[in-house]
Amino acid sequence: GPPTWDQTSKTEKRLWLHLRNSQAGAPFRRQHPVGPFFPDYYCVPLKLAVEIDGPLHELERDASRDAWMKEHGVAVLRFSVQEIERNLSGVVDTIRQEIWLLKNRSETP
Repeated sequence: GPPTWDQTSKTEKRLWLHLRNSQAGAPFRRQHPVGPFFPDYYCVPLKLAVEIDGPLHELERDASRDAWMKEHGVAVLRFSVQEIERNLSGVVDTIRQEIWLLKNRSETP
């Protein structure tokens, strides 16, 4: 069945171990405010939000949230709990790749 919040927070901790201390190539904060929102993880210098989609997934709210982020130049990566559980290294690679792209984009005039 769908994962419980207990499981979700365990998953968040597993991913955090790979994001904290700039391990993925950029500094992340947990639950850092971005406008009216609090993404699971946020990289301030690159304006990159990483969201973990838990069981209480409200697509409509997420759509308006993503639209707000896009409007304000914030990149959003979303991963499901199942995806992180099944393929943590793949998820971390995707985040690293996005960081690389954002860093290189911001360095070009």
